[in-house]
Amino acid sequence: MKKAIATSLLALVIGFGLSATVNAEVGVTDKEIVIGSHQDLSGPIAGWGTQVKMGLEMRAREINEAGGICGRKIRLVIEDNAYDPKKAIMVTNKMISRDKVFCFIGNMGSPTAGATKPIISRKKIPQMFPLTAASLFFDPYDRYSFGGWVPYYDQARILVKYFVEKKGYKRIGLMYQDDEMGAIMKKGVVDELKAEGLKLTAAESYKRGATEFSSQIAKLKKADVQVVILATVIRETVGALKEAKKLGWKVDMAGMSPAYNIYVPLLCKKAGFSPDGFYSTGQAPYPYPDSPRPNVREWYKRHKEWFGKNPDLPTTAGYAALDFFAKAAEKAGCDLTREKLIDAMESMGTVPDDNFGGPATTFTSTNHQGTYEAILFQIKNGRWVQISEPLGYK
Repeated sequence: MKKAIATSLLALVIGFGLSATVNAEVGVTDKEIVIGSHQDLSGPIAGWGTQVKMGLEMRAREINEAGGICGRKIRLVIEDNAYDPKKAIMVTNKMISRDKVFCFIGNMGSPTAGATKPIISRKKIPQMFPLTAASLFFDPYDRYSFGGWVPYYDQARILVKYFVEKKGYKRIGLMYQDDEMGAIMKKGVVDELKAEGLKLTAAESYKRGATEFSSQIAKLKKADVQVVILATVIRETVGALKEAKKLGWKVDMAGMSPAYNIYVPLLCKKAGFSPDGFYSTGQAPYPYPDSPRPNVREWYKRHKEWFGKNPDLPTTAGYAALDFFAKAAEKAGCDLTREKLIDAMESMGTVPDDNFGGPATTFTSTNHQGTYEAILFQIKNGRWVQISEPLGYK
């Protein structure tokens, strides 16, 4: 009889154990939370991908050294997508099937993160803060996909609103890349001008990969615009600024987040001219070692000690993304599941950026855009200087 009871109890214990194993969330154990991310570590924007990777690793180390989240350490699985959609899909499938990641954070690039978005959502795995301002990550609403960075469309409207309302300009010009990025930026410019009762004075396009912009700048100069909005990335921004300098054209020029980086002033200087006066929208103040924010100065120093390199803007993006996840996971509770994480993110309200001084983030059960404001910066003495508080267009 006693043997039968003991056998029954053992069966119950084993049964409960198996039940707990079956019901446990993928990527979550008593000791760790597994988080996946694919970055460009060897392709054309590897300089950004490696910085994002260090930002993720830095925040993970801090969380783990502080005891983790409900005692669970963060384990990052970061794969190289080489800025190739096919490779991004391959490493994403590997992280889902082999590494059993709980969620994805900070996947790099519009074409690469865009290619993997439907795969991740179909598996009902949360993905958040992709390193792109493309709207496809929140529009249309997808319960398992969160944006987090102010979209290109919003940035374009914010720029136009600033120059029309703050500086009184009425003649707006645009130079834009002839692709999806340029099209959405152009739409933002046109829509805001319409809201202001104005029309686009002149617009000149260029093909992706172009290196010559003399005709576009000459035509915009002939149109006598007061500001040129640049829907450009790094090299194209420098090229446009250089052509204006060659023509002796003293006109305001302004870009968006792809132009807001350390490389624009560095490349302009290398080309023999100063980019001082150039404007751009951005997500947060540039993290200089002498930042006016004491916590950023300490963060900068700690990053250099840990990695032997200076941090950059993409570093702050990776760091901030994992920091937001940690806040949401704490709110979700120790019985962490993917669905509870999403519920927590949708109910956190407005979350300020206490780390770097950027705009606040808000997710709801009907909108996963996250950020609706941008900050305006201007190059002064070769450095990015904040010249506005967070701005919206509505």
